[in-house]
Amino acid sequence: MDTRTLLLVLSPLIVINVILMIAVIVSIARKTIPWGQKWPWLLLIFVSTFGPIIYFVVGSRILDEKSAEGNDNQ
Repeated sequence: MDTRTLLLVLSPLIVINVILMIAVIVSIARKTIPWGQKWPWLLLIFVSTFGPIIYFVVGSRILDEKSAEGNDNQ
């Protein structure tokens, strides 16, 4: 398989991954929790190809719970 064919095959996956990364960054930025609880998730999305998917499956719920706890204390 030559380089051009490989790029044509992988380009949709790359675009989807970039869109998911942007969605995760926006989602994390909107959470009302301290920065110290956000940065590990941001690191995960840039280190792992599956990072954005892991965030939406697991991390979003965790940060939502922490955000709700923070709002209850105010």
